[in-house]
Amino acid sequence: MPNAVRPAPSLFRPALSRRGALAIFLGGAAAASGAWAADPTGWSAVDQLGEAVVADHIAPGFSISVMKGGAFIYSKGFGLANLEIPTPATPHHVYHVGSVTKQFTAAALALLAQEGKLSFDDRLSKFIPEFPRAADVTLAQMLHHTSGIGNYTNQPRPQDFQQAARLDYDNPALLKAMIDLTKPAYVFEPGTDWAYSNTAYVLLGLIVEKVSGESCVSFYKRRLFDPAGMTQTAVDNMADVVPYRASGYSGHPGSSTAFDNTSYISMTFPGAAGNIRSTTEDLCRWHLALFGGRIVSPESLAAMIKPGRLNNGALPLAAMKPGPKTPLKYGFGLQTDDFDGHVMIGHNGGINGFITTLHSFPKEGVTVAILINGDPSGRPTFMPRMQAIQDAAARTALI
Repeated sequence: MPNAVRPAPSLFRPALSRRGALAIFLGGAAAASGAWAADPTGWSAVDQLGEAVVADHIAPGFSISVMKGGAFIYSKGFGLANLEIPTPATPHHVYHVGSVTKQFTAAALALLAQEGKLSFDDRLSKFIPEFPRAADVTLAQMLHHTSGIGNYTNQPRPQDFQQAARLDYDNPALLKAMIDLTKPAYVFEPGTDWAYSNTAYVLLGLIVEKVSGESCVSFYKRRLFDPAGMTQTAVDNMADVVPYRASGYSGHPGSSTAFDNTSYISMTFPGAAGNIRSTTEDLCRWHLALFGGRIVSPESLAAMIKPGRLNNGALPLAAMKPGPKTPLKYGFGLQTDDFDGHVMIGHNGGINGFITTLHSFPKEGVTVAILINGDPSGRPTFMPRMQAIQDAAARTALI
């Protein structure tokens, strides 16, 4: 997600297998070095690449914001936020952010740990004993994706997943769904490997609510969004009337130009693994606050960024792009990587009809956020083209 779209995402669309999703997002860096990796000459290069993405029907639209030193130096929209009532996309449009939610969930747990209400070394069984082998995994392993817990979004029958995703869940029903749909419950022995698990983060969200005594809707707003000045961000409810809400789309089967409305998903189903809505400017504000020490303590931030290790002390290995596995520096909902010799920290997200990338260069005070109201379905150049836009924006901001 080395190039800027590297951190592991998740797609809540079962049409893409876990391996396929990883190849699209984590292999994007390699693909972007081809025809679409234009040598940036300033923001005009980003403009040209963005306009071409829309003209070529790669995505209906997207928003991008770049912050440097606490100020926006580039922020605009391309294409349409809604195709049926042609509405130009802007940086104020609200999108689903998918797995970028995970860093908010990690920060919520860090706040509870600071207050002595839990420890990252606590076992899952302390909070959710009903989950299989809950006594064998720690919260830290769940945050690092080294717990071995399976992934409920990996369903062999897409129709079963789509049916389950349309339902609204309270906490008991959501826990039951995690147990019923996560098959196998474990894909390896805890602490011995790395595998992306949405199930683990849904369970972590249930823990936040149990320990804090309030809903994630309330806790995240009070402790995360408001302190960061994120006025257009919330744990989403599809029943909410949201000004500037962007519509999500997928490529129409068999067409390289047409789009369909994406499959409906209740935001109770992804839970704390992917249920937040936001704007590109709010996401930049989030990283400004997070890396600026306004959300968690310096010690907690260091824990969030620190790469998780296996039981043997080694970094986990993962195939981040076609080729052999390489060491992975994945912390708590954040991954650290290298971009043109700069330390880059961030994550991607994908959920029905939406793709997100959020990456920061803390030393340089630069953040790049992109929200797209389309997904890669039927668009093989989707991620290479968006990768090129992110690369051009990052390189221009880092000058």
